[in-house]
Amino acid sequence: MGLVFLALSLTPSLLPRSQTSQGAISGLSFALGYAVGVLLWSGVKALVRWRHESLTRWGWPLLGIVLVTGAIILAPFVVAWQNGIRTTVGLATIPGYSWFQLLAVAFGVAMLAIAVGRGLRLTYRAIERRTGTVVFRVAGEEGLKHQRALQFGAEVSAIFIFATAVIVAVAVIIVGGLQVLDRGWSASNALPDPALNAPTSALRSGSAQSLVSWNEVGNAGAEIVTSGPDAVAIEALTKRSALEPIRVYVGLAAAPTYAERAAIAVNELQRTGAAHRDVLIVAGTTGTGWLDSQAIDGVEYLHGGDTALVAVEYDDKPSWRSRVFSPDIPTEGTSAQFYSVYSWWSALPADDRPRLYVYGLSLGSYAMQSAFPDLDTLLARTDGAVFAGTPSGTRLWETVTAQRDEGSPVVLPTLDRGRQVRWFSSAGGVDRLTSVWEQPRVAYLQNGNDPVTWLSASIFWQKPEWLEDGQRSPVVSSDMHWIPIVTGLQAFIDYTMGSSVPDKAGHLYGTLTLEAWIAVTGDDGLDIESVDAIRAVIASQDTLAPLDQ
Repeated sequence: MGLVFLALSLTPSLLPRSQTSQGAISGLSFALGYAVGVLLWSGVKALVRWRHESLTRWGWPLLGIVLVTGAIILAPFVVAWQNGIRTTVGLATIPGYSWFQLLAVAFGVAMLAIAVGRGLRLTYRAIERRTGTVVFRVAGEEGLKHQRALQFGAEVSAIFIFATAVIVAVAVIIVGGLQVLDRGWSASNALPDPALNAPTSALRSGSAQSLVSWNEVGNAGAEIVTSGPDAVAIEALTKRSALEPIRVYVGLAAAPTYAERAAIAVNELQRTGAAHRDVLIVAGTTGTGWLDSQAIDGVEYLHGGDTALVAVEYDDKPSWRSRVFSPDIPTEGTSAQFYSVYSWWSALPADDRPRLYVYGLSLGSYAMQSAFPDLDTLLARTDGAVFAGTPSGTRLWETVTAQRDEGSPVVLPTLDRGRQVRWFSSAGGVDRLTSVWEQPRVAYLQNGNDPVTWLSASIFWQKPEWLEDGQRSPVVSSDMHWIPIVTGLQAFIDYTMGSSVPDKAGHLYGTLTLEAWIAVTGDDGLDIESVDAIRAVIASQDTLAPLDQ
């Protein structure tokens, strides 16, 4: 059973995996299959008393032959599967002999997992013996007449004690580990990088004129307010006059509550004159307060710096930590941010105020969409939206996806023939629909091989819709098939590697976000040469992995 599970784990998944990561998942899969095999064998031994010495004599050599033969047969398939996926996302292929490293890692992980399992079994047996001794001692000679009942009671007690001990131990490890990690994350994200200097422009938070001091923008905020194009850079690229973009960022240290930080953000918008800009973007950050520089720089280039960006930090932990252990923090913080800005913006003269857009990547997309109970509210309160790499479980995204036009695939849906909401990816651009796209516009960017979007708990026991016939993305290997539990493990590994791929694959959207901005906000009348120049600059930027932020 261990060998069967290992073989199944080698089948392709959403993204290419290194031999180390593939070895890890194969080792865990072997251990899982081994556990299933042990359980089944226990049942067989209880039911079948017959034994033959040939089982012992020939069993292990036969298994050895199966292992070697299976490895020889599987090796070329494994390499071919991985190289097929690597070619799809634009990575170099791996050599044929690389599977040796995979097997070495798999062996080590499997042995470690099996050792842990056996250790737990020995612990349980020890508890069972002690419990049995106590039960029979308490029962005394009279109680020994009911030996079977006493034995059953001893086993039940042992299971209860063992399960309780394991649960308590796991809880202590998780809670204690998170506390240590949280302190480290808070310390590393609290203050700006010492290599950065406070901005000199009054149009940036953290400057001398700002209501938010330099030490109050935090680590992620410092990166945002000190980066991005200025008017000179925009003019040089577009050959048109430009303004200095406004960037407002309020870090955790600026105020203790969501509402207070949001109020400071609004005061910063007023101070910087954001009401007189053409475009106002309310951005939802990731867990640490990070924003994708390619996305925010791109919209500033497009509109000649006649923009204002506002972001408010709600946490200082990585996105996965916020999403799993404190999912209310992103939603409450981002909702407070949006509605504070919206209240200020909606009070401005309707014919003389910026166009209001919302943006979010990854957890930022999840958090920003949570501010709107339904699509109608989003369309009524904004001039458009760009959401990239929306995580599974995002309510608004799931609702509009479920309402898609009949016959359109879940990986790239069509809603109401694309009247106001459209999805696109590297495999299907904004021009794939020829119908009129009315304002306001909502753009969902979702790659067919983005594990953040497609990984859900149900994948462990239920075949996901995106692997059904007619629903599969062209960037997902045709050799990928759903296997209970194993596919879930594969997708989880893919999740941790969602940003270790080139632009416009996995959980990276890069220049694809620029295309969304052009579609949703317009290109401000720029000529083709200028737009191409912006694409080139955005493509040349290095971006951080949103999963780590």
